[in-house]
Amino acid sequence: MSTEISPLQVNAERTDRILASIMVVIALGALWFSRDMSIMASVFPRTIAILLLIFSIVLLIRAFLSQPKMSKPESGSVVRRLGLICVLVLWSFSLKWFGFIFASVLATVLLALLAHYHGWTSKRAIFYGLVLTGIITFFYTLFAILLNVPLPVGLLWQGL
Repeated sequence: MSTEISPLQVNAERTDRILASIMVVIALGALWFSRDMSIMASVFPRTIAILLLIFSIVLLIRAFLSQPKMSKPESGSVVRRLGLICVLVLWSFSLKWFGFIFASVLATVLLALLAHYHGWTSKRAIFYGLVLTGIITFFYTLFAILLNVPLPVGLLWQGL
């Protein structure tokens, strides 16, 4: 059995170590910064930070113990990738003006259009619409109702 890496594969061991190390630092930073929060406010960031820390440590251990290989990534559309980043940045800035619900619906529609490579059918569009509506509803319920986090209403809707 040969241990050589074919030209179509790259050794993921090094990149896994780097990624896991960065994620451990981010998780520890999140835990450090959440220490000044109230107990209720710190539940979500601490939970995510602990999960991130656990999974990062597992990835780091795996990277040291095994020799994972991964295929070289296929070339993708740089325009789509930059578009995804732009939509996320615009979403974060538009929350103040449009509010959480409207800005999130608009951003998810744009993200779905940018990220989807296959042809659109009415069945697929309806399914995506339902799933995205469910995701937005879940996060609105989680933050606004369960965690009592005030989400932006939007300056455009305040007079209505």
